[in-house]
Amino acid sequence: MAILRASSSSDGPITGWPLGDAVTQPGQYVAVCLDVKDSLGIERPTFDDPNVMETVDLTRFLFGLQDGSMIQTGEMKITGHERSNLVKFLTGWLGRIPQMDGSWDYCEMIGQGAVLSVAQKVSRKGRTYADVQGVTPVMEQLADQVPQAGQFTAPEASNPPVQAEPVVQPVQPQPVQPVQPQPVVQPQPQQPQQAQPAPTIQQPTTTTTGNMFTPIESNPDF
Repeated sequence: MAILRASSSSDGPITGWPLGDAVTQPGQYVAVCLDVKDSLGIERPTFDDPNVMETVDLTRFLFGLQDGSMIQTGEMKITGHERSNLVKFLTGWLGRIPQMDGSWDYCEMIGQGAVLSVAQKVSRKGRTYADVQGVTPVMEQLADQVPQAGQFTAPEASNPPVQAEPVVQPVQPQPVQPVQPQPVVQPQPQQPQQAQPAPTIQQPTTTTTGNMFTPIESNPDF
């Protein structure tokens, strides 16, 4: 299965082939399937709420017409649900419900003829485009009108440029400022305390008058 990386646009993801500006006129066309493209993991707005995104796997079919032009189907979600657009499309093409037990690959439809019902639609950007609205098997009487796949050259899908991941700059280590050594404070030797002389206590002095005082002689007769 071919896988194409898609990029978003105002008309939705680009998952098909660049077919130019020519628009197929409405009507029925005998065609041949030229290619199938599966696009996996596509993010797109949901149908019910465009503000909500969903991740889906999508497929498209490319057909060649009798006049040498080509047309592609719209995007169809890859699912085996019986009501899905893909199952309805394949059922109409095969004329029966496709095998959904994993034993059949719808890419086997490449090279097979089909009768397409084509209408014109206008996109949200105002662009008119051809839309394959239905497909049926080729009736036996129209089998010789199925174009040969070899007369077509399917355009190469232009892969949208992949957005480069932002380069994360490595975190630059912050320069480490050298630690200035702190001066070592040498302990100062303690000076021995000098013993202070004890204060001299002044003894009170007795002042005598010397010979100025003559003791009284005792009188033995008194």
